[in-house]
Amino acid sequence: MQIMLKLWNKKYNALCKAKQFLCLALLLCAFKVNAQQVVDFSIDTALKKYTFIKPDSASFFNDSIALASFYEKLYKLHTSMEGNVSVLHIGDSHIQADHFSGVMRQHLQLDFGNAGRGFIFPYKLAKSNEPSSYKTQSNVTWEYKRCVFVDKPMPIGIGGYTIQSNDTASAIILDVKNQDKLDYGFTKLVLFHAKTNSNFDLTVSDTAGKNIGYVNVLTKAETPYTSVLNFASPQNKIIIKACPRDSNQKSTQLYGMYAENGKPGIIYNMIGVNGAEYWHYNSAAYFHEQVKFLKPDLVIISLGTNEGFNYKAFNKQKFYAHIDSMVKAIKKNNPQACILLTTPGDSFKRAGRKGRVKNPTIIEVRNTIIEYAQKNNLAWWDWFTACGGFGAMAKWKAAGMADAYRVHYSKKGYEIQGELMYRAMMEGYSKYVKNNLK
Repeated sequence: MQIMLKLWNKKYNALCKAKQFLCLALLLCAFKVNAQQVVDFSIDTALKKYTFIKPDSASFFNDSIALASFYEKLYKLHTSMEGNVSVLHIGDSHIQADHFSGVMRQHLQLDFGNAGRGFIFPYKLAKSNEPSSYKTQSNVTWEYKRCVFVDKPMPIGIGGYTIQSNDTASAIILDVKNQDKLDYGFTKLVLFHAKTNSNFDLTVSDTAGKNIGYVNVLTKAETPYTSVLNFASPQNKIIIKACPRDSNQKSTQLYGMYAENGKPGIIYNMIGVNGAEYWHYNSAAYFHEQVKFLKPDLVIISLGTNEGFNYKAFNKQKFYAHIDSMVKAIKKNNPQACILLTTPGDSFKRAGRKGRVKNPTIIEVRNTIIEYAQKNNLAWWDWFTACGGFGAMAKWKAAGMADAYRVHYSKKGYEIQGELMYRAMMEGYSKYVKNNLK
């Protein structure tokens, strides 16, 4: 009887193991299929063509430990299709346009479920570029502040920008566009805004002009800076209007918006600010306090390019301290979050009559970020090496994938970056799944 039982247990364990590896194989197959649905080119063909890119150097480092809880949540989401996993990607101009982060969002949502568009800021109303995946308009001109202008009045919140209007007739039209196989209609909208006696109440209407929401700024909410609106049916386009209740109300001050659909899946929030450095976010009055509303399971920080332009005054100790301040603030407000640091890609600098030349300071920036990650047991992604290393931006430009300044990539260039980062994430995730299914 014992021999039969042992044989049965052995057979049962073998079947379980086979089933687990079959699940893993199907999972990897799904990732491979979806990889061709996000961009209009073959990433493998692109990598063969642009041999200066080093995909073998594009893996995550220390992720098996530092991102373990994030991978665990991804796995639970994939197997149960219940709940949400929240990602927050913070950065500078490389992120604000959302080409790089947009590829990550689409891949994750195609593979793990679409829970909504996530954080949105009306960059256009702050006279800046905004992602092509949504459009904002207004009937008035708004005052604005970007976090890089620390001495300018007006506090900065979650978006790294703030807009303000004193016009009683001010309105914002928000049009969130669907992506291929991703419906971004939202049933929940969160407004991040100032809520005092001097701020306007707000109304929200649909495209037919029907009022579907009202915000009394004095109504108590989950936080003192948010108002939550729930809609009976999904909305893609809405109008947010000032609705002054009395003469004491003088303005609307908006820090951003957040949209979700109530379904299980991924929320991939992007916060990008042109010209931003680590210390700019640290100096923003309400940034870290408001970010915790997003409850991120993973925070990706893609900064360092702008610090690298301070080649005459770059101070490693100060830069290290700025990274430390940001990481500690994120951990304090989001203790559940894993953190992934990315190094900036290669870039050129201005050198008087010489024009644009290679920028060696970016190497110091890259090395400092990695040193910090190693000493503090964080995960990191070395984009500097993967993009080709020192001087590589000349090759990106020659290939038509970088601007004349050799600082920013083209849309295709950012999409290649996004594809490589997603592959790195899925490589790390797959190893986690494999190791935990044994």
